[in-house]
Amino acid sequence: MIQYAIVCHSIIGSAAVAAPISASLTDIELQAQLLTSRARFMIVHSSLLAIAEKAIQNTSVKIIWLDGPTGAGGQQTCESMAASFSPADFVEIPASELASKIAFICFSSGTSGPAKGVIITHRNMVANLQQMRSSMVDTGLPSQRPQRRVGLAFLPFSHAYGLSLYLCQSIQWGTTTVVLPKFDLDQYLSCVEKYRPDELSIVPPVALMMVKDDRLANYDLRSVRLIMSAAAPLGGELASALEARFKYLFQTEVFCYQSWGLTETSPLASATPNDHRDKRMLHVGRLVPNMQLRLVNHETMKDVDSMQQGEILLRGPNVTPGYFENAEATKAAFHTDAGGTTWFRTGDIGTIDDEGFLTIYDRIKEMIKYNGHQVIPSELEALLLDHKDIADTAVVGQWVEERATEVPVAFVVLKNQGLAQGSSLATVTKAIHSWLNPKIAHHKRLRGGIHFVKEIPKSPSGKILRRHLRVMLQDSKKPKAHL
Repeated sequence: MIQYAIVCHSIIGSAAVAAPISASLTDIELQAQLLTSRARFMIVHSSLLAIAEKAIQNTSVKIIWLDGPTGAGGQQTCESMAASFSPADFVEIPASELASKIAFICFSSGTSGPAKGVIITHRNMVANLQQMRSSMVDTGLPSQRPQRRVGLAFLPFSHAYGLSLYLCQSIQWGTTTVVLPKFDLDQYLSCVEKYRPDELSIVPPVALMMVKDDRLANYDLRSVRLIMSAAAPLGGELASALEARFKYLFQTEVFCYQSWGLTETSPLASATPNDHRDKRMLHVGRLVPNMQLRLVNHETMKDVDSMQQGEILLRGPNVTPGYFENAEATKAAFHTDAGGTTWFRTGDIGTIDDEGFLTIYDRIKEMIKYNGHQVIPSELEALLLDHKDIADTAVVGQWVEERATEVPVAFVVLKNQGLAQGSSLATVTKAIHSWLNPKIAHHKRLRGGIHFVKEIPKSPSGKILRRHLRVMLQDSKKPKAHL
């Protein structure tokens, strides 16, 4: 809702802290985040009231309704409070406090474990907005530069991507923002046709949908010139396929690229300049201004040689000071080198070329070790998505005791679900192995098998929830061909 922005900036303007929470949480998950953030009030849409009331049991949190003139039983709503109180001035925060004064507590996506409350200070956010402006607008030829007159907001405002892009950047730039309550492909495409944005901000599952769904041809999308994907890896093949789809359907040249960052970097860390379109196939762009990077061996913390893969360490004014009231997690997230300089450990594996362009391969904790060899799930996933029968996929590692090693396991969504039934199952499985094996090194083969599922569990931002897949593997006594 557009009211979200009003409420959010009212909280920040009163020098209080906003802790955006996903509308998809269960009451148990919600209560955990309320306790972690030490929230005093929870502002809730009426459609989520039942979950919210369960979540606040045995807490001191009070509920304020977001929508409507009055709540049930005379509860306060944002509208009734706005009508009954006199306007107040924004609270001035001394410049000396900006680096430590918390603006937001944003919860990490928790794709492989419990979510942590990431501190984003006023300085973090303001610095990153300036970094965005420099990296994503002040590049390329003026005639090619997007104006960002209109933005379509379907990304969750609770996610750092949506929070920064729509609640902060769009307001700063004066961008008209069309707020969608959730992602619906027909509604989204109709809004592109109606409001004619020149740039789309999406996540990889939406890119995949736009490449494969026939409904794209029903709408006029000729206004689009740029498509930025973030929050999860976007393969170069998928980006090229999306560009080709636009050219085929609408006879327009579209540049599809990805940016990279983390909640802990507020969130943007790298972007692809408009005048380096050739770099977007493998790269996630250059670091935004005023950041520094190191690539290290994640076990020894020693710098790796140029162009070798290593864990990415970052420092800059947009990097979080840590996790809210979680000293243990904060300590583990930072490394102080021999010279006394402190770096944030991203947990991402990457390389950087001689022009400063970054390539991200995967997360350290997602990396599979087969007999000492590294297997990167995203590499296998990108290949599998090229198979004619596969609509979506995810790869995780499974420990096999008798082999004393991990083996790669693929979860696959078929375009035709009927292929995964009955006697055809073994045939489809064999066909996928036969198609994939010649394309990969011997140690990367799917020795853990292929599991056919109806959908891949993902966060609202599009990240694969690998922990859910590992639970599915643990619940099965032995690897199966079908779950």
